[in-house]
Amino acid sequence: MNLPLVDLLWIKIDAILEKVKQDQHISSYDIAEELGIDHKTVVTHLKEAGYTNKLDTWVPHELTERNLVKCVLIYDSLLKPNEIEPLLKRLITSDESWIAYDKIVQKKDHGEKASKLRRLK
Repeated sequence: MNLPLVDLLWIKIDAILEKVKQDQHISSYDIAEELGIDHKTVVTHLKEAGYTNKLDTWVPHELTERNLVKCVLIYDSLLKPNEIEPLLKRLITSDESWIAYDKIVQKKDHGEKASKLRRLK
């Protein structure tokens, strides 16, 4: 059976993807050894198929709806303080330096002993 080179390549790619679907924790070296191809070829085909290796697991590198919603919520939470009080209004610029100015008023607390003394007087 003489298949064209392109068909043999697709068979190898399908075999690589099948191995990853069966076991996401399989290493690219193991796949290369089992299929008798070069390790770099396995890694290249997995990356072209949209897989990435995270914590020794081959996972599809696509943004899920859950991750997208999470990103939007984080961006929104980062923009809220700027809507309430814009950062540029708090900056004092002079020459080439800048200082973020927040006027925070703190009252001194002398602890329980001071409050007891005030009650006794």
